[in-house]
Amino acid sequence: MRRFVIAFFAMFFLLATTVFAKQIEIGVYLSLTGPIAAWGQLELEGIEVAHTLKPCIGGNQVKLTVLDVNSKPEGAALSAEKFASLGIRYVIGPVATPMALSALPILERNKIVDVIPTANGSGLVKNRHFASRVCLTNDVQARVMANYIFTAGLKRGVIVEDVTSEYSVDLAKRFKVYFEKDGGKILMVYKTQFSQRDFTPIVTDIKRLNPDFIYFTNYYNTIALFLIQLRQMGLSQKVFAGSAASSHALIKIAGKNAEGLVFTDDFDPLIPQGSLAKEFIKRFKERFHRLPDSAEALAADSYLLLLKGIEKYGMDTQKVAQFVRNTMFYGITGKIIIKNGEVKRTVVLRQVKDGKFIPVAVYEP
Repeated sequence: MRRFVIAFFAMFFLLATTVFAKQIEIGVYLSLTGPIAAWGQLELEGIEVAHTLKPCIGGNQVKLTVLDVNSKPEGAALSAEKFASLGIRYVIGPVATPMALSALPILERNKIVDVIPTANGSGLVKNRHFASRVCLTNDVQARVMANYIFTAGLKRGVIVEDVTSEYSVDLAKRFKVYFEKDGGKILMVYKTQFSQRDFTPIVTDIKRLNPDFIYFTNYYNTIALFLIQLRQMGLSQKVFAGSAASSHALIKIAGKNAEGLVFTDDFDPLIPQGSLAKEFIKRFKERFHRLPDSAEALAADSYLLLLKGIEKYGMDTQKVAQFVRNTMFYGITGKIIIKNGEVKRTVVLRQVKDGKFIPVAVYEP
């Protein structure tokens, strides 16, 4: 009997050790603190719910190792180095383009596969071998928004960009090209900085030019402060923005001053794209008692796409990387076509109305 018990425990220990050894570790590096933490925290929630949808691959438990980049490029670089030192081969993140630009060279050098949820900068994954993403690109959102505004009969506009953000400058440039190609005119491109809080001189000049609309390529917090000052000074122009406006923190900061803002996005929970999206929304609402938004859904799609690649090719990072860079994926946010890491996907236009985000248009790839 004693020999049987010893043998049983030995077999149990061996089994537990084997399962642990086969545990699949995925790194997550996001802005959980710092100026854009409102996104990073939401993306982590999305990944956590996606983990409940698919917690295992082939019977092996998926473990998430989460690092905070503190909304800084150097924080992203340190996270990439940490993943390499831990031997982690698959990661998700970061939130924004500046952090991705800092981390990707390190990840590439160490052959670590990265699926990026929300960094939109054009060319971000070009000529790389281990990086892909699921979010719309600047080129796509610039083209869609330029056409939407021009078709609405608004022909004269100004752009407000953040010169400290490559994402913002690139999006502004692309929007101007598409809008003027459609036949519109951009009267001025105003340059701001991320740390800037007073926009009075710019608002004064916008009042002088009297454009039909204002297009923002800044992040949500800057847009919110700008909108407050814009409305306080009596300007009533229609306002539009890129996907960096997509945070409920914008409404919390700007309040009623955000009413009417239309922006490009990847997802809206009021128009779920299929059964996977409906199940994700259900589980998310049960856990957090609210509907998920685009940040959460894109992060979940990054997780599910990465797991699909691992499920197909195991721990062969080169094959997994090739898969996530070249595939068609029906995710929570809709249809995603990826070629060499670049994305064509469902695009949603959303508007702030009565203190909430509502969908106003959907564009299929």
